[in-house]
Amino acid sequence: MLCVGAVSFWAWRAAPAAAPCAEREVGRALSPDARALAEVFEVRCGASVATHVALRPPSAPPLARSDVFIAAGSAPVRLIWRENRELLLESAAERVLAQETSWRNVGVRLRLVR
Repeated sequence: MLCVGAVSFWAWRAAPAAAPCAEREVGRALSPDARALAEVFEVRCGASVATHVALRPPSAPPLARSDVFIAAGSAPVRLIWRENRELLLESAAERVLAQETSWRNVGVRLRLVR
């Protein structure tokens, strides 16, 4: 049993590391009151691509952002601040993977355009 565990551990350690995912910023929009920043970015992991929209305070680091929309593939997204506390997302995404209706005190609406 100990030998099986040791061989498994060795195989895991010797395996080549998976290529890290890469992010590419596509766009951003600051709310009219400058209290929230919306960012559109693509995440590529191997052959897989997903488009994200995330919100965060402008002074917070990028790792503090919270996803409010994720679509499969490279999907165009238009960010429209309708008020200080309402963000409208217009997208032609074929497949929506995740969608939130709010972040903190910001309402998030999605309008799919085809």
